[in-house]
Amino acid sequence: MACKKNCETKACANFEVKEVKGCKPVGSQVLLELLTAQEIMNTKLHLNNNKPTNEYQAFVKDLGPNLNPENWGFKIGDRVILSGSGVPVPNFDDSERDRVLMEPHCIKGVLV
Repeated sequence: MACKKNCETKACANFEVKEVKGCKPVGSQVLLELLTAQEIMNTKLHLNNNKPTNEYQAFVKDLGPNLNPENWGFKIGDRVILSGSGVPVPNFDDSERDRVLMEPHCIKGVLV
């Protein structure tokens, strides 16, 4: 939320809200790009994907600096299956896929 120009408090100093251009995971977080229901089912038909218990599959896009992929069995680029919920990432490039940040223990397997 931008400040009004006549704001007199120090906490309300002039600042610029910059455009989001990406997301870099921190700590042991994993940046994942969720596959759509159509991609999971390998179809072009429109599928309603509103159930909270849907199967989640994703591509690993990036890893936090504290995560050693050799200890977890997955790496950037792998297609994985997930359990749990993540922190939504802003859609900075108008992608059709949602992105989330998750802990590595939410990744339950690598699809081959």
